[in-house]
Amino acid sequence: MKVTTALCLFGIVVACVSAGSIRRAEMDTKTVLSELDQHPFGNALISMVALHLSTNGPLEEIVVLLNQLTSQLNKQQEEDDEQNRTNQASCEENIRNFQNQISTLTAQRNENIKLRDITQASLNVAEKDLRETINALNLNQQRLTQGQAQRDQEHNEYTNALAEHQQGIKALDGAIQLLNHLQSGTSFVQLKKRFERVTAELLE
Repeated sequence: MKVTTALCLFGIVVACVSAGSIRRAEMDTKTVLSELDQHPFGNALISMVALHLSTNGPLEEIVVLLNQLTSQLNKQQEEDDEQNRTNQASCEENIRNFQNQISTLTAQRNENIKLRDITQASLNVAEKDLRETINALNLNQQRLTQGQAQRDQEHNEYTNALAEHQQGIKALDGAIQLLNHLQSGTSFVQLKKRFERVTAELLE
């Protein structure tokens, strides 16, 4: 853009100088100069040329100056183009990196979604198993309570039966001793009270 503007200015100024005055340029040239005058660079260049013409300076100085400006602008344009190419390459590299990162993160997201679904399914199964285990535990606890109650009842019955058996054995031992005494010649009268006590124990 800068090179094009400089070349245009160069052509316009040369055309104006060849005509002898800027005021005698054609209407199209005036329009272009008016537009260029609105630009800071164009305004400064036109003012410089007008000042040079007003002092009757040599035309060659204007040509040399314009050539220098053109050379500077071309160099600056080349530097800008190179910087632009560098920036474009950097941007393209960044875009590729971002696209790769997006692809990687998208793949990770998809894998995480799959893992979440698998984990959720496993969690559902684990919760079901937990409920079944709790139910089984409660049932076993209930059976344990019933078993303990039954064991206590049977133990009490056993204890009572054992006491009765021991008492019966004791009574039988007394009866055997009583019979032995009778066989040995002891009179019944002497053993009457003992006989009554043994009889009472056997009847209990």
